Amino acid sequence: MSFVSGLLQDVFGVSTPVFTPELNEKPTQSTSFPNVEIEVASPEYDNAPVRFGQKTWGAFWFKGGRYLTFGQNGKLSEEQYSDLLMPLASLVSFKRAKVVKKTETIGGAGTVKEIYGLADWDISISGIIIPDKYNPSAQQSVEEQMEAIQRFHETAGSIEVEGQIFANRNISRIVTEDCSFDPIQGRPNMMQYTIQAISDQDLLLTDIL
Repeated sequence: MSFVSGLLQDVFGVSTPVFTPELNEKPTQSTSFPNVEIEVASPEYDNAPVRFGQKTWGAFWFKGGRYLTFGQNGKLSEEQYSDLLMPLASLVSFKRAKVVKKTETIGGAGTVKEIYGLADWDISISGIIIPDKYNPSAQQSVEEQMEAIQRFHETAGSIEVEGQIFANRNISRIVTEDCSFDPIQGRPNMMQYTIQAISDQDLLLTDIL
């Protein structure tokens, strides 16, 4: 896997990516880089895909199913999506603000903190799309993976995600806000991709009446 690690180091300057697959052992440690939270999968996560004949610890998916999309006439329609196993070399970073309501004091110093809450997770997914003939999903060529990522981005709603790094933060759905593809100079059969997203969750409203 040194080839994938080398690509990520060349493009992103990170020598130990989040999701370069660990094929021989289940990793348990975590490492930090500036502005990027690095965490590998914990060993109890057994729903890992097989690539190169072995388990790929740290993989994550956009889950298939029925999703709403906007048609050419601007009307919503429901379409069937297949699972998308995200590209082999991917980085994921998480950022979450704490919501605190502050009230200034009169004749004193500091503020009174009244209300605490948590904002959505800000999620950045980036990596390099390379041909992946060992992908157990249908998307194996660079073009097929790009098309599937774009298709999920164009849904009119949240996307179900699966993977240990999301499960560790109780994230089961995300909403993509931005998606970009950028060519890599000197590597015609590869494509850099970036997705900006936020977490989404169902809200249970009680005591309304």
